[in-house]
Amino acid sequence: MATIKDVAKRAGVAISTASAALNRSAPVSDEVIAKVQAAVRDIGYIPHGGARSLRMGRSRLIGLILPDITNPHFAKVAKVVESACLNAGYMAAVYSTSEDHDREQQILTMMRMQRVEGLIIIPTRSDAEHGARMVDKIHVPTILLDSFIEGLPYDVIKLDNVAAGRIATDYLISLGHRRIAVTAGRTNIVTGEDRLQGYLQAHAAHGLPVDQSLLLEGRFDQAIAHDSTMRRMGEPDPPTAIFALSNMMTLGVLNALRELAINVPDDVSVIGIDDFDFANIMNPPPTVVAAPVLAMAKKAISTLLNEISSRTPPSAIRTVFTPSLIVRESCAALKEQRAEA
Repeated sequence: MATIKDVAKRAGVAISTASAALNRSAPVSDEVIAKVQAAVRDIGYIPHGGARSLRMGRSRLIGLILPDITNPHFAKVAKVVESACLNAGYMAAVYSTSEDHDREQQILTMMRMQRVEGLIIIPTRSDAEHGARMVDKIHVPTILLDSFIEGLPYDVIKLDNVAAGRIATDYLISLGHRRIAVTAGRTNIVTGEDRLQGYLQAHAAHGLPVDQSLLLEGRFDQAIAHDSTMRRMGEPDPPTAIFALSNMMTLGVLNALRELAINVPDDVSVIGIDDFDFANIMNPPPTVVAAPVLAMAKKAISTLLNEISSRTPPSAIRTVFTPSLIVRESCAALKEQRAEA
């Protein structure tokens, strides 16, 4: 394997000069830099990343902490961040918390040991108690994506989740539905709380009471949403429509209805938040309120890289993106309205 000594010999310079040319650790002429770079290409020299990081005090490493890398929504985020990091000369280290805040703490400790230069975090919780636990864990520029953490000063890139919940519920109401079930998110995470708030606002705006029996457990989990749907559809006065607050919960709802041989949308309409790349092959293709996930991820990594390069302190700016309704085939007008038509 080629060494810095081989590079220096090939370029006809001292080892210290070759090292300075590669690391920009001392003044070196453009002519010498060109010679050293040519030597590197000719002999295929690859600098030792760990040693170089120790010398320069920089790791060129960005940490990305996601709830679940297997979720297509978060996989898109990882793809955007990884590509942007590569283009900027950074590496991305991606970890999943599995929605476990103790695991989140462990990952942050590991990231600190790896000397990451910046973090993008989709947090496990949003409350002030969690913020107090996190405040001493983060010592680098950080962007919070999808949600904030109370008490932390970092920039936030998020969807207007209240609007997303309102858009979905308004659409179902416009189709004549009045018994609209919702698979709720988890406690202490503002994303689900805001989406549920949109659901409640839509009911209030239309003068509709909210039946508490239609508030189903979901916790952003496919299996839990599935089981809640199975139970509720077997009880009296079942819903005519179901609103799932995330893509994985949408899958859980649709699977439950299929197992029960309940036709979507003829018997029950289904709408979710977050889109699917494979929506066109689903049966039926789901109507969703979509987040501009690629634009949000690009904004998060560009903001982070700018904070790292400019060494500016966090400003706690919240950048809010607008959701959009994508109408497909999983929603239909209430049966009574179709009969009257």
